[in-house]
Amino acid sequence: MEVLAVTKGVRMSPLKVRAVARQIQGMHAQEAQSLLAGVPRKSARLVSKTLNSAMANAENIADEWDADDLRERISKLEQKVSSTNNKKTRRSSQAKIDAYQSFLDSPNKLEQTMLYIKEATVGDAPTMKRWRPRARGSASPIMKRNCHIRIVLTDQI
Repeated sequence: MEVLAVTKGVRMSPLKVRAVARQIQGMHAQEAQSLLAGVPRKSARLVSKTLNSAMANAENIADEWDADDLRERISKLEQKVSSTNNKKTRRSSQAKIDAYQSFLDSPNKLEQTMLYIKEATVGDAPTMKRWRPRARGSASPIMKRNCHIRIVLTDQI
């Protein structure tokens, strides 16, 4: 089963955060947590925060889902997929169906000791554009970049 955590609108350049996110990809979640604790960068703290959120999501989601409720959600989503023509809606609904079905198929619930980082990606967020005054009444741009951090955990290697 896969669990997702996203931190949006982080006020740091994606290039700086990607360097840390690449280091933890494919690692055991608790190993990655201890590695990030030792890295002296702001981006490591932000990635660690997202990783902690994903691990908490794994525990809480596994506890609150009921098998009958999941089957009901799957049937509603299947009706939604068959009735809509929007590709984006179909794709997101199908991803939810797959996640629910994998949870129903798995014999055990998720624990922090069995989680691996399947994917740690950093994407661009909207950039704030500012201007700096220059000589002779001109101006030069300042790009204040932002990013989104996305971590996917799974119980399979």
